Amino acid sequence: MSGKTNRRRGNNYELQIVKELKDLGFECVVTSRSESKAKDNDKVDIIDKCGQLPFNIQIQIKKTAATPNYFKIRESSTVENETFVIIWNKQKRAKVNMVSEGESVILDKKLFYKLIEGCAKNNNKK
Repeated sequence: MSGKTNRRRGNNYELQIVKELKDLGFECVVTSRSESKAKDNDKVDIIDKCGQLPFNIQIQIKKTAATPNYFKIRESSTVENETFVIIWNKQKRAKVNMVSEGESVILDKKLFYKLIEGCAKNNNKK
């Protein structure tokens, strides 16, 4: 597959994630390509213009067969470690082209604990 095709597929995946986030109620999310070259260069693909995403999450999008090197990507960014998240669509080769094998999110453990902390507090109230 050509680099141009891979870039187009990655850009389309960014737009898909923006749509999914908007469907969840985060109306101000946009791709960094449409908004800020500086953010795009800083490894941030999704920008939250209204600050609605919890904990100032900064999202990098990957649509690849190989597992993204989270630490290498994060280190090449100025984003605070605890807010850096990768949404990864794992690709595998099919008969004709690449298809999704599944999606996952890679994030800092401290951020993960912040995200689930409220659930633990609610469980203790029961």
